[in-house]
This record gives sequence, structure tokens and C-alpha cells, in this order.
Amino acid sequence: MKKLAFLVLLLSSLTATADMASIVKAQIVLGQVSQVVDKYKEVQALLDNGTITLDYDEPIDNNTGKFLLPFDAGGNPTAWADKALNAQIGALAAEKATDSAINAAVAKVPFGGFMAGAAKSKAKGAGAIVAIGGWDFIKENSSLSFDNLDDYSIYMHEEFNGLAGYEQALAAAMAVYPKLEKSHKRSIDKAYRDAKKRARKLEKG
Repeated sequence: MKKLAFLVLLLSSLTATADMASIVKAQIVLGQVSQVVDKYKEVQALLDNGTITLDYDEPIDNNTGKFLLPFDAGGNPTAWADKALNAQIGALAAEKATDSAINAAVAKVPFGGFMAGAAKSKAKGAGAIVAIGGWDFIKENSSLSFDNLDDYSIYMHEEFNGLAGYEQALAAAMAVYPKLEKSHKRSIDKAYRDAKKRARKLEKG
């Protein structure tokens, strides 16, 4: 009984640590996005008064896109988004299990370090997906999707940035799509840069 209680306590501790790690990553990314918004204050003012909008394709109104949104059509976090934070444990386990195999393989390949990074990223995503309940569960609990990760990021920012639950939803999305951690800020920065160019054209008439 003592051993079982210890295991339960250990698992609970791991879950809390994994959840916090996911949230911290999301906080870092959102901090980077805040810097982007600060850099384009004049653009944000034009966005706020409706003079211009950020350019992105609207979400697909079903789950057939490559990237599934962690919000439903009503703006509520999906069931898989709620589960995804705990899924970081699965992601970390997958990464640990594959590290040795990946390192052994890339050691024989020139410039194999680049391959190692990509393989580990895939391992994290795969581990999170398994821990959530698999792609079937994620798809069944998704009602909006995108085929383009840039549009995915811009839409998330435009619709949900600053709202309650957005930080957790972004953390969940990054658990399933590890590339999002590096691309999210870059996508939003480009959208603001493009919006600034359109604003200048409007000023010139």
C-alpha cells in the first residue's frame, strides 16, 4: 500500500511538473508576441478601430484540416485541449525513449544533428498525441481546423489573445504541434508587418 501511495504521489508530482512546463513555454511565447504587439503599436491601434485587419484564411468549419484548433466554434477549449497539458508526460517519455536510438542513428550521418532535432520534435508530438487519447479522440473533439500553421497562429492571436484560458489552450496546441513553439511568434510578426505595409498604402491613398 505504501508503495502504491508513493507511485500515485510521484505520478501526481510529474503531472504537475509537466503541466507547469507546458504553461511556462506558452508564457514565454506569449511574452514574445507581446513584444511584437508593442513594436507595432500604430498597427494595433488601426486593428482596434477596424481600419485594417490581420490577413489570414478563416478556419475550416470541420476537422478535416492538418492543424486542429484547441477551441470549438463557440470559443470554448476543446476536450483534447483540456487533456493535452497532462499529455506532456507522454511527450517527455517518448523523447527519452527515442533519444538513444536517434543519437545512434545520426552519429553515422554527416550533419546528422539537424536530423536529431527534427526527430526529437516528432517524438514529443507523438508522445503528447498518444497520451491525449490518439488522433481519433482529437479529431472527434475538434470542430475547427487549418491547413496552414501561419493562419492557425494568426487566427488564435486575433480571436483569443488576452482571454481567459488562451494561455492553456496555446500550451495544449504546442504539445500536439511542437513546431508551433518556434513558429507562433514569427507568424504573428509577419502578419503585423504585412498589415503595416497595407496601412501605409491606405495613407498614400
